[in-house]
Amino acid sequence: MFRAAALAIVLLLVGAQPAVAVAGAPAVDGPVGEAGAAETASATIAVDTVLSLTPEQPGSVGVVQTFDTPDEVTELRVTLDSRSTVTAAEGFSNLEGDTWEWDGETAEPRLRYELAVNRTSDRAGPMASGGSYLYTDVGEWALIQQPNVGFEWRTTGSVSVERTTRVDGAGAVGGATAFLGPHEEYTREVAGQEIRLIVPDDADLADPPERILDGLGNASRELNVGDRDATVFAVAAPTGRVDWAVQGVQVGDTDFWAQANRPIDAVGSTWLHEYVHTRQSFRTSESGRWITEATATWYAALLSHQQEGVGFAALSEYLERGTRSPQAGSVLADPSDWANNAHYWKGALVSGELDRRLRLATDGGATLQRVLASLNDHSTVTNGDVLAAVAEAGTPSTRDAAERLTTTSDAPDVWDREAHRDAFGGDAALLRVGFDPATDLRATDPYRNATTPAPVTLAAGERLSVRTVVENLGGATGEYVVTLRVDDAAVAAANGTLAPDGRTAVSLVHRFTETGRYTATVAGERFTVTVRQPASPSVTDLTVEPATVEPGGEVTVTATVTNDESVPGNATVAFTRDGETVTTRTVSVGPDGRETVTATIELSEAGQRSVGAGGQAVAVRVASPSETSAPGFGAPAAVAAIAGALGLRRLRSSR
Repeated sequence: MFRAAALAIVLLLVGAQPAVAVAGAPAVDGPVGEAGAAETASATIAVDTVLSLTPEQPGSVGVVQTFDTPDEVTELRVTLDSRSTVTAAEGFSNLEGDTWEWDGETAEPRLRYELAVNRTSDRAGPMASGGSYLYTDVGEWALIQQPNVGFEWRTTGSVSVERTTRVDGAGAVGGATAFLGPHEEYTREVAGQEIRLIVPDDADLADPPERILDGLGNASRELNVGDRDATVFAVAAPTGRVDWAVQGVQVGDTDFWAQANRPIDAVGSTWLHEYVHTRQSFRTSESGRWITEATATWYAALLSHQQEGVGFAALSEYLERGTRSPQAGSVLADPSDWANNAHYWKGALVSGELDRRLRLATDGGATLQRVLASLNDHSTVTNGDVLAAVAEAGTPSTRDAAERLTTTSDAPDVWDREAHRDAFGGDAALLRVGFDPATDLRATDPYRNATTPAPVTLAAGERLSVRTVVENLGGATGEYVVTLRVDDAAVAAANGTLAPDGRTAVSLVHRFTETGRYTATVAGERFTVTVRQPASPSVTDLTVEPATVEPGGEVTVTATVTNDESVPGNATVAFTRDGETVTTRTVSVGPDGRETVTATIELSEAGQRSVGAGGQAVAVRVASPSETSAPGFGAPAAVAAIAGALGLRRLRSSR
């Protein structure tokens, strides 16, 4: 039993609920409390989840969860999803209801259970589909949310939870969802982001996979609203056997599905709508709730138009829905006043109008993307935050328009083709930041100045220099901001303005002083930086020339310093005469590199002397001219004989 005085920690492994594209269902962030704890914990509860189909029982899947508990954990309780039916328990006993208690002895306790996975909704909305399912298992395949599992534990130290999820058989898993069954996976790398497209064998796609990836890739490139997640997990949901409640669902940080029969280039594309949700990292209060679906709807329409799949007439007709009653008279900042999904229709029209006004007010230097980038730095967004972001990106008049359009029943008209061309055509700034993690990273000061491709390994104290190139491909002067982030904290930034066709190089520098593993991001690209203690190079090869000198003569000592480690380091080499240091040389040696250093040493006294460097030594003969002319030998032969008598004059060691 848990005593009242015990420290109980509760952590939800997969607590995300679907961000359904229906009325009143904003995008929801992913698992609670997992990443931050893992970075600082000294011990880990590892949870391995294996999912499997149960064709004989449609509507449920099999789950096996194995728990690897560290010594610091003395008691553990696991609370399963209420839709779970446990079929076997190893090292666990049922405490009450869905809560199971570890016996404290079994090294790898395990729970086997059946999970009812069908999720339904009867809510209507502009992206409703007439059915009821959000997630389902049909027997031969399943599109599901990963199991919710709650934990309580008692520990003698700091503990975190780390989870892995996999499918027994054919299948694919994302961050919060999973597809079980035969499928093909298609991937695309764009702007440092991997897009994974899962196409089940049972899915009948409206467009080829490559075309869908083209559209999603373009959206990834064009949306500069903050750092991109490393991976997006998208599933084409089969439509032949399931009556889906909606056209698409986005859940967690990076997962979504869209009905396979939805085209990528339709105005307000479901694929693009759900992708935009993955780029919204904020939650909202009630007053700010409209911005989530409004901007997803607006950008799905604008991106489909910019990809030349949708003409202006179709875009205009789509936006016209926001001018109709009753949604046009709804107050966006007051969800209780919404009618006919006003946050979609009026919200998209208002988003587009604000985007247009921002572009015109700043000569194309700012767009609504800057507003979204600002909101992504908030944990919870209010309508006041939206207005403040509009004011910062634009002008006071733009902010006044935003307040009027979001806090009153006023609705804008849809602009005409010419006005659209003026704001969104070739006269707008189009700023792009070029950065290649394979060529644009350099390690500098104090050990080296060299290109180091990602993933980067540095010695503590080194600087990482990031080179980017900013280009303005548009027709108006625009402002740019380039930021280097380390573990999501901004550590260096540069900004400026750039005229049309302008191009400038921007360098960002950060010194890493503490060892550890970091995630760095710049221009949407993400890479790993590992920082270690500097290396300790050593002398591995030594040569001395000449081998014989007269009293008062000099020898040149050359030491080869080798570094076998993956980080650079300095070595101070002591050059010695008869065991005593004469001089020193300091040399920097790069990763897996070698350098040579030399010193000249005078030998004044006759006899056999010892000279060396870095703990290595070589014997040198100091003799008068008469001693070096032995009977029966010419001069060259005498020198060779003496050298042979003294042994090797070159020492080589290896580690």
